Amino acid sequence: MAKTLRVTISGTGFAGDFTARVFGQIPHKNGVTITLAGVTSGHLGNAERFAKRHGVSRAFASHREMLATVKPDIDCIACANYAHADYVREAAEANTPVIVLEKPPIIWPGYADERVADAATRKQETMAAFDEALQAVEQSGSKLLYAENLAYVDGVKAMAMLMAEATQHDKGRILLQQGVCAHQGSHAPAYDTPSKSGGGSLMNKVCHPLGPALYLKQLEGILRDGRPIRPVRVSAVALQVLKQQPDEAGAHFRVMQQVDDYARATVLFEDGALAELFGYDLNIGGIRNAFSVTADFGQYDMRINPNDSNELFLPDGSVAGNILLREKLPTAQGTAFPCPRQFHAHGYVNEMTDAVECALTKGQQPQSGMMLAWDTLAVLMAGYESAAKEAAFVDIAEFTLGRTFEPAVYPDPNYIEQLLQRQ
Repeated sequence: MAKTLRVTISGTGFAGDFTARVFGQIPHKNGVTITLAGVTSGHLGNAERFAKRHGVSRAFASHREMLATVKPDIDCIACANYAHADYVREAAEANTPVIVLEKPPIIWPGYADERVADAATRKQETMAAFDEALQAVEQSGSKLLYAENLAYVDGVKAMAMLMAEATQHDKGRILLQQGVCAHQGSHAPAYDTPSKSGGGSLMNKVCHPLGPALYLKQLEGILRDGRPIRPVRVSAVALQVLKQQPDEAGAHFRVMQQVDDYARATVLFEDGALAELFGYDLNIGGIRNAFSVTADFGQYDMRINPNDSNELFLPDGSVAGNILLREKLPTAQGTAFPCPRQFHAHGYVNEMTDAVECALTKGQQPQSGMMLAWDTLAVLMAGYESAAKEAAFVDIAEFTLGRTFEPAVYPDPNYIEQLLQRQ
């Protein structure tokens, strides 16, 4: 029997745009039809233009109205960070089957009241606010997919497959993970406004490699002992580099005035393993996403974008017209490493495919779910506290080990996609 899934999208910026495009790239299986049934924005005009551009059935003035009218199977929260918490609660109250929450999860609620507080207070209040949102999800029975796309890239999925195999040979322990997300400055208008973005490179870029680092440690513990391995301590720096330089130094960047443009986070896990994660707005040549895992059975290096599987030289970049060779690459001229099927390379297609499968399968939970979102937020908020204390380690065990989740929402090894062939 044919099944139609109704999808709604909140937000008409970069995240909303790739969300709409990605649903058109998901392989339709078993007669499933995916329809973009609604979109909302802070400005109705933006939503109407987005709907026309992407073939969305209807534009709405509010998220709550859209949920009540459409009753979506999947609600994608892809708006500015400051609205995330309210929209999660609204979607849960509407009993939306699958809620897709873009990263980072939420920001400090005190911004809305124009309050000032130290980083430790912001951490406590943010985690309390997110706990309320997650309780709403748990009580409603909705499934929350935390949309950290780097947790869904093919390399991470292949690493998960290798870990499952290695565990059968008393191996599979991850010792060190290293990752980076960088480019020359976010194009989102809200990015340089803390009350809308929650922060700069630490909040919005380190979150990317942090996702797969947390996910793989969760999976490692589940495969071996039936329970996830979680982070317990964080050390971080969050700096404003370009703001301190002469104006001419920022000619090729978006110079942030209110948020950090360079960040580093060191995450210690309860088993003593380590993750070193970097995020910055100081990469002049477009997007840079890379992730590396050192385990007791081998090392997996993922050169996500750029990588040298495709190489192009153009003595005159104008011949490429408006073709984007890879995300945020400022010019096509010279030597470039194009990234065909970029949305797949960055994990977006795998991510939304997981959302579709969770909507179709009653017992299936997202691989990147509530626990990953919770631990991510704990690391990021403690990271800003650590940065304020000159990178001193901050303990987060009260939030991670102290906040339990039902095993039903753990990432499930049974759904590890078999991307590597067997002999």
